[in-house]
Amino acid sequence: MALTAQQLRSKTRAAVRRREAQIEDDERESGELNLIPYLDIVTNLMLFLLASISAGLILVQINTTLPDNAASASQATQPTPPKPEDIPLRLVLSIVPDRVKLWSISQLEGTLKDPKQTFMRVGRDGEPCDGDYMCESNSCDQGTQRCKAGADVPAPVFDYRAINAALFEIANRRYAGKARASATYQIILQADGKIPYATLVAVMGAMRCRMPEFGKNQERCLLPTEDAALKKAPSPIDKVGFLYDTARAPYDPTTMALFHDIVFSPGLAY
Repeated sequence: MALTAQQLRSKTRAAVRRREAQIEDDERESGELNLIPYLDIVTNLMLFLLASISAGLILVQINTTLPDNAASASQATQPTPPKPEDIPLRLVLSIVPDRVKLWSISQLEGTLKDPKQTFMRVGRDGEPCDGDYMCESNSCDQGTQRCKAGADVPAPVFDYRAINAALFEIANRRYAGKARASATYQIILQADGKIPYATLVAVMGAMRCRMPEFGKNQERCLLPTEDAALKKAPSPIDKVGFLYDTARAPYDPTTMALFHDIVFSPGLAY
C-alpha cells in the first residue's frame, strides 16, 4: 500500500525518535556523553568572536595626512650630492729628511704613489735666503741674502715658497670667490721622527697663509671662524681680530688662510 507524504513524514519522525531514544539508552548504559552538541556551541561561539574582532579591526580609523606632492622613490633614496667646494681634500704633507710630498687621501690632488708635487731639500751654504729659517745652518747673510755657515747643527730645510705656492694654487683654483666650507681648511702633517722641530715650524708657516714676495715682510692673514657674534655682524670680516665668516665672505686666498687647520699624523705612510 502506497503511503502519503504525511504518513511518510510521521513514520520518519517516529523512526528518528526511536533512534534518539536508543542512542540515549546506549549512552546511559556505556557511561559516555554525547559531546557533539557542545562542540557545535563552542564552534559557533568561536566564529562569532572572530567575526567581532575582525570587524573591529576593519572599522578602526587612523588619522593621517598625505603630502600634496609625494617625492618619487628614486628621489627619496638619492641624497643631494655635495658641492665640489664643500668636499674636504684631506691634503697631506709627508716629510722625510731629503724631501716633502704633497698628496691627498681623497685622491683629488694626487696620491701617495703619484703625489701632486715633491719638494727636495734646499738651504745649503751659498743658496738664496730671506731669513735664517731658509738655511740649514739657521744663518742667512742679510747683505748678500745667502745662506752661510753658522754655529747651529744643520737642520733639513725645504723650498717653503714652492710648498706655499702649491697650496695657494689649490686653494685659489678650488675656492676663490666662493663661500669656502670650514672642513676644507684641514691638512695633515706627517713627519719622520728625525725631522727637528724648527723644520716643522717652518713647514707649518708655509701651510697657513700665503707667503710674501721674496724680501718683503709677512703680513697677517685672515682666519675663518664660527663665532656667533661675527655671523650676526653687518660685515662678515673682522679687520681688528683678523677673522671672517666663511658662510658670507667670498674666499680670497691672497688675504685669507690657505690650510691653517693642521692635524699631526701619528704615522708616516711613505
